[in-house]
Amino acid sequence: MKFYGDVRLKQLVRHADAGHSKSARKALDVLRVGLWFEELRTQLGCATAYGLGQVVQPHTYKKGFHHNNLWAKYAAGRHLPGSETVRACAKKLPGSEELLASPAWRALDVTRPLEGCGDALLRSLRPSIQSAVFDEQELAKGRYIRRGALGTSLRSLEGQADLQSLAAIVVLLRDAHANGDRSKAFTTGRSLHRTLLMATVGSPLKFISLELFEFFIRDIFPMTAGKEFAMDLDRNMLNAQAGWLRRTAMQLHAAGRRGFSLVGNTRQLRRLLQLDFGFDLLYGLGPRLKLIVPAEAACPSVCSFVATNNARCDWGASVLGAGQCVRFVPDHVP
Repeated sequence: MKFYGDVRLKQLVRHADAGHSKSARKALDVLRVGLWFEELRTQLGCATAYGLGQVVQPHTYKKGFHHNNLWAKYAAGRHLPGSETVRACAKKLPGSEELLASPAWRALDVTRPLEGCGDALLRSLRPSIQSAVFDEQELAKGRYIRRGALGTSLRSLEGQADLQSLAAIVVLLRDAHANGDRSKAFTTGRSLHRTLLMATVGSPLKFISLELFEFFIRDIFPMTAGKEFAMDLDRNMLNAQAGWLRRTAMQLHAAGRRGFSLVGNTRQLRRLLQLDFGFDLLYGLGPRLKLIVPAEAACPSVCSFVATNNARCDWGASVLGAGQCVRFVPDHVP
């Protein structure tokens, strides 16, 4: 299979660096068409963009027919497909058009302020997402009232990690950020970090993981910052963490542990990002932090919290990177 992720990543970064009002939306288009393209070629068994075009639109490859090799542009995230192409693909792979039209993309578009439409976005997502964020008793009465316990909603969304659950958590994050609730924003951001890792090992988002990481680092995770510290994220580290998560889940699945097949719900998978399976996974798969104020201006307890978190994250990453399993933090690590 030819790898197109690097060209999409460059395209996404180019849009982001342009710094105009539509930058985030154009970056999202790279993700949309990239996900659509990769799912199509994987399901149809095509190694290249050219080969996929031949399968989906064979008439455009006949001798004497002029074409601009648009499939290479789709693969690179440079061009969105037209309605005729989308319909042709839907005939070959029913449901593929939903990857382009998913309401999740609207929730991820930070160029459009929520302005009270967060609930409408959440209502556009699938029923299991709605059940996670809205009170079920009220839902049964046809009323959409959010759950009072944020943790309950986040746990449920983490248990079904994919594009739509990511979008729902982003809506919750955007609401907290707009309301100036930094504590809720950071809590939601930690959940988003876990869900992003799980979604990129257990859903089609794995095909665009590097591009997705870059987008979230640039446009979404900044909303999780507190007054004195923020997440210190890097796409290569996120990619390494996704690899460690995938490897651990596959090892558990091979050992006969149920729920770790990377297919379907992620309720069991999320336990690897909790304390259930050891501190090495808890910290090694967690986010590093950074002070966003001078150290002398930060509260000493915040400085200590950031330093301790990072020391443990670095230790956990070293353990996982070496392919080891060390359940408890050694005494020499703070």
